[in-house]
Amino acid sequence: MNKNIAGSHIQFTLDVEDKEIRVGRMTGNGGRNPQGESYDFTNYYMTRDGKPHIPVVGEFHFSRFAYLQWEEELLKMKAGGVSIVASYIFWNFHEEEEGHFDWSGNLNLRHFVDLCGKHQMPLIVRIGPFCHGEVRNGGMPDWLFSYPFEVRSNDEGYLFYAKRLYGEIARQLKGCYFQEGGPIIGVQLENEYMHAGAPLDVWGYKNGKYITSGRDGQKHLTELRRIAEGAGIRPMFFTVTAWGGAAVPEEGTLPMLAGYAYTPWIPNQPPSSEYLFRDLHRNPVEALDYDSQAYPAAYCELAGGMQVSYHARPVVDADSVEAMTIVKLANGSNMVGYYMYHGGSNPIGKKSYLNEQALPKITYDYQAPLGEFGRIGESYDRIRTLSMFLKAYGEILAPMGSVVPEMQHSIKPENTLDMRWSVRQQSGSGFLFINNYQDHVNMPDREVCLELQTAKGITAFPKQGTMQLRSGSAAILPFHLKLDRLEIISATVQPLTRFKANQELTAVFYAHEGITPEYVIAKRSVTDLIMEAGKVFEVDNEYVIQPMAGKEHDLRVITSEGTVIRIMTLTRQEALDSYRFNLGGEERLIISSSHLYMKNDQLICTSSGQPEMELSLFPVPDTMNVSNSEYTVISQSKQGIFGTYTLQVPAYAPAVEISYPKEHAAILDIEAQWPEQVEDVFVEIDYEGDVAEAHIHHQLLTDHIQYGHSWKIGLKASRHLLYDHALRLSITPLRKGTIERYVNQAYVERFEGVEIGTFNKIKLVPHYRVGIMM
Repeated sequence: MNKNIAGSHIQFTLDVEDKEIRVGRMTGNGGRNPQGESYDFTNYYMTRDGKPHIPVVGEFHFSRFAYLQWEEELLKMKAGGVSIVASYIFWNFHEEEEGHFDWSGNLNLRHFVDLCGKHQMPLIVRIGPFCHGEVRNGGMPDWLFSYPFEVRSNDEGYLFYAKRLYGEIARQLKGCYFQEGGPIIGVQLENEYMHAGAPLDVWGYKNGKYITSGRDGQKHLTELRRIAEGAGIRPMFFTVTAWGGAAVPEEGTLPMLAGYAYTPWIPNQPPSSEYLFRDLHRNPVEALDYDSQAYPAAYCELAGGMQVSYHARPVVDADSVEAMTIVKLANGSNMVGYYMYHGGSNPIGKKSYLNEQALPKITYDYQAPLGEFGRIGESYDRIRTLSMFLKAYGEILAPMGSVVPEMQHSIKPENTLDMRWSVRQQSGSGFLFINNYQDHVNMPDREVCLELQTAKGITAFPKQGTMQLRSGSAAILPFHLKLDRLEIISATVQPLTRFKANQELTAVFYAHEGITPEYVIAKRSVTDLIMEAGKVFEVDNEYVIQPMAGKEHDLRVITSEGTVIRIMTLTRQEALDSYRFNLGGEERLIISSSHLYMKNDQLICTSSGQPEMELSLFPVPDTMNVSNSEYTVISQSKQGIFGTYTLQVPAYAPAVEISYPKEHAAILDIEAQWPEQVEDVFVEIDYEGDVAEAHIHHQLLTDHIQYGHSWKIGLKASRHLLYDHALRLSITPLRKGTIERYVNQAYVERFEGVEIGTFNKIKLVPHYRVGIMM
């Protein structure tokens, strides 16, 4: 149990100048599309249509997923808050055999780009030639290493093949750039150049043989850009990965950062510094090959999870993803990108498997928010709440400078005693960022009170007493936040979103567990407060409002100018269940434990294992129609200002016969004819063992390295094979005992001990789907 640290009372004066926003080294790398929409940069943030913009980037490797489901997965990403998609183009997937390029099926880059364009999802393509991505040879084909030149260099022999690759990619991307009306806004050259290589898997004789990290620095990246532009690859801007001293061109290329905590490449990894507050713009945490004040702090690889390997099997929890994002925003990041946002499966090559050594042959689930078969993870909801905040408040957050208290610089990752906090502010208004999460360390619950002396006066969190920060939590709290004519002096609730509904501004916040929700507003700006449940105190010239949290409660404020502002205070769980869509011609907030996305003006509701789905909507629609007459709305009620609907679809129990023909093996004969309301069927396997594989017919469908979580296999993409083939599961047992190895004319291995390889439980879970129109 975590010890509760009480009595932390902190006072701090925000005696700082506003951030200097000026022309940086990326200005002029933007552009305008035929519809008049535009992107550009300052030294501190990206602009969208001339306004400050903090995008959320989600990595999704099209070639690692079934192309028939790309559209659905992109829509799930969009519903999850992703505003820019990023994807590698793995050279060895497309040219496994020299001179034979394949752009078909799951490798159809142009189809993927067109789908991004169809759904107005801007795209950054990462074109290599070296990508890594835990792919064989870092994405370089085996045959390349038969030639006597040095890869990742300005060797003319290597550049010949790089030019040919870029030419092929250029043919696929022709006419798809943002300036031409397409979705592609950026292109990444190379990856981790002058920082990291990858296992040279084609070597094959032993581990430890690596591809070079490069030697030609900026000159090589400049040459790759020249080749790309010569081939017709001309996006608004180019990017490069910039961490670990990686090379960055002097002008016009956006350097992008990474943040990983659960790192299998570090043996016995200590707690990482990724959860500490630092000013990325002025005092970056590591040596960089560029002037950090001339570019926005942009992330392309915040850990959305981590891939397990045979030798390292980390578990990345959702708290870590949320906390790291909050810390990076506090530190001045004005672009957050997740690697991976969507997991997938490696294709099987003609010559070999295409995985990196010691990693699974097929699965690249990555414990990502969206998994290998479209599995929705807990971090999906965490990222969505932050994305909603950035969409609603990013324009005012982006120009705010980071203010990191001096004592924060002395905090080490293993320090569990000192409170971790920071501020972003402009002219006395801003956001307080608090983090009580650290990887590989259990943080305590703590009672705190924090006072800020700002240019607009003192703000306190809370106004009186203390608030409790739960172990593993992180929060963003506003001060001197303007909502039209209303100024919130301070609040102990986190902003979620804001929008106009019924001609009134609706601002939505949520309460963290352990923190009493509170708003402090100036009395002079208010003529009336309308609240049915909660408390209101008058302290000097301020109202202190403590509302009840929950969607059935709301607060209406009548300002001194006569405008009406509605404030909702959701519970933490309600916020995690929240979506915002334009539905039926209006912006609506929808709360549901089911997962939602929009397609063809329909609200698609999906549910894992539950045929009953509940949705709460504000504003309440006039009508609601389901996509099939067999699906019924079994109840409708009012919860405060929300209309709550319960939908019922026919329950389905997938038919399956399971046999165990030998130890460590199972055969599943699964019914392939699913009813209309069933979108997918997942096989969930609870097993003990070392690794496991799943086959259908002669095909290795996927594999799994046991890391403590159940193994989940979605069957939708391979459903057609189930008509006349069984799903076969096999476990390689985990050995506990002693192994004696020696060579006696041949290699001999003798094991004494026990082998653990057991199926504890196998179950089939239907995933229901229903469409709603208004």
